[in-house]
Order: sequence, then C-alpha cells, then structure tokens
Amino acid sequence: MNKPHAIGNFPWSRDDMVKYLPEFLEIYNNRPIQDNQGGQKAAQLFYSWYVAKKMQPAIIIESGVYKGQGTWAFEQASPQSKIICLDPFLKNYQGYRSTTATYIENDFSKLDWSQMVDKSNVLCFFDDHQNAVARIVQCLASGFKYLMFEDNYPEGQGDCLSLKKAFENEKYQILPQLPAREYLERVIECYGEFPPIFSLDTTRWNTRWDQHRTDDPLLTEIGVGFEVLKSDMDQYTWINYLELK
Repeated sequence: MNKPHAIGNFPWSRDDMVKYLPEFLEIYNNRPIQDNQGGQKAAQLFYSWYVAKKMQPAIIIESGVYKGQGTWAFEQASPQSKIICLDPFLKNYQGYRSTTATYIENDFSKLDWSQMVDKSNVLCFFDDHQNAVARIVQCLASGFKYLMFEDNYPEGQGDCLSLKKAFENEKYQILPQLPAREYLERVIECYGEFPPIFSLDTTRWNTRWDQHRTDDPLLTEIGVGFEVLKSDMDQYTWINYLELK
C-alpha cells in the first residue's frame, strides 16, 4: 500500500501491537457499551487503550466523550491515570460515567490549562471532530506534548480538517504562504498513523484502500476471537499518535 506520512521515530513496533491484541480483546468483551456506533469501536479503541497502557500517563485529557467507551478503555489501560473528560454537551449525557474521572462541560480551547495540570506526563486524546491543526496550535500554546487524534479522515471525507488531510494536500494553509503541512513538520517531533488491524475490501466510504495512503494491516488471518476486530474495521479512521517538539 502507499505508505502514510510519517515524522521521526514512532515509539512502538507492529510486533508489539500484535502482542497486545489478545489482552485487549479479553477486556473488550466486557465493555459497557455494546453498540458504540458513531464512537470508537474495536478497530480504533485498541489503539487508544494500547497507547495509554504503554505510556501510563499521569493525566489523560479526553476531548469528546460520546457514550464513554473511550473513558472506560483508558481506565482499564491505566488505572492510576487521572482522566479529565471534556465535552460541551454533557448536560444530557447518558453513557458510561466513570466514578473517578473529572467531567467538564466545555471545549479544550476554552480552558486555561496553565495552572490546571502538570504538563510533563499528559496524554491529550481528541475525538471531537474539530480542526486538528488548530488543536496542535492550542496544545503548543498550553505546553502539551503527547497527542492522539481519532478522527484522522482522508482527503474528501469526514467533517473536519484532519492531520492526514493537511499532510497530503498543500491547499490547507495555516497562514498565507505557510502550508499547514510545513507548519506541522516544524513543530512535530514524531508522527505516525496506526495501521489497520485488518483491511476490508473497501473503506467505510466504499472507496478502495489504495486510494488513501495507508500502512499494511497488522494481520491478514483472523485468529479465534478476533472476528470483532475484522467486523469493526468499517469504522477505522487512521487514528494517530504524535509528539510535539
């Protein structure tokens, strides 16, 4: 496949990701939300869980809560992490609610992070369908370094400017004469898109996988109990991880 854009040294190997799949599936079988259509399903949630488990961050800031499946997965991966859940629409929230997480009904960009958290060991996870380049600017201004974006749509798809779009099309500019891609390459230490666990015949938009720059899938054969990972691949959105300079 045509490889996706990458910067620096990605901290985790494909072999290590594969090694953790059975443990994730055992946990996933006890998920609180059985039907999480519109939110993270197994094909994305594995990587959210995996990064939190490997990093064990002191704090996880989750921007975009939806039904709470991501919050639950973070708790399973890193029980000692303090989780801050942000969503402007929490008033009518009816999903999984953690008894230990802090819920704030506001947008990430509206909060003054200067005194709220120690930035040295924080994972910022964005699943909020907002401009990812703008989120990078906000994170730099606030002193955050470790980020993930779930809604990393390819060109022509999705409802927001993703990093994938910015890297692959120079029409996106952050300032006149400054393409977003050039800006991102200046401020990002490492960037990588997690590979699909499996590949289906077509993407969620009925396009061919080779129309989008996509890494080779982790697996080609379905092991016992891995069926849900295959069936949920229709929701894969090139979820990524990056570190800012």
